[in-house]
Amino acid sequence: MNKRLRTILISFLATLVLASVLSRPRKSEKANAPILSGAQISPELLHTIERSCGDCHSEATHYPWYGYVAPVSWLIQRDVNSGREHLNLSKWNEYSLVRRERCLSEIANQVRDGEMPLPLYTLMHRRARLSEAEGNAIFQWTQAERLRLIGHSRNQSK
Repeated sequence: MNKRLRTILISFLATLVLASVLSRPRKSEKANAPILSGAQISPELLHTIERSCGDCHSEATHYPWYGYVAPVSWLIQRDVNSGREHLNLSKWNEYSLVRRERCLSEIANQVRDGEMPLPLYTLMHRRARLSEAEGNAIFQWTQAERLRLIGHSRNQSK
């Protein structure tokens, strides 16, 4: 019985290691692409957004050590894929003007309502938390950038 339990445990661990190796997150070809390319944003605020939003909403995801261990790695990758699908700051300059305006509104609402960054994420990544001042700065920037884009759009249509 003891030998059988040991064989099962070793088989389970071997399967877990193999699954972890086979499902390692891969570096994106855009991993070094700047986020919010083309936006008018201060370097300080850009750093705040990189710190708080970049892991899920850009190609420059920094995976923690446990992000390489199955099945946790699968859950993290699912969340990252979902975040990028909703908003990928590495592809900002590829978005249409209308989509950027909508994204800015969504960012403003999510940050103002305290829904982003996700509480579960900040539980594990304390440095991603936004102070009230940082949240207000992001909100103010989204409003100013949205107005700039609307003005730019109007100037182009004339």
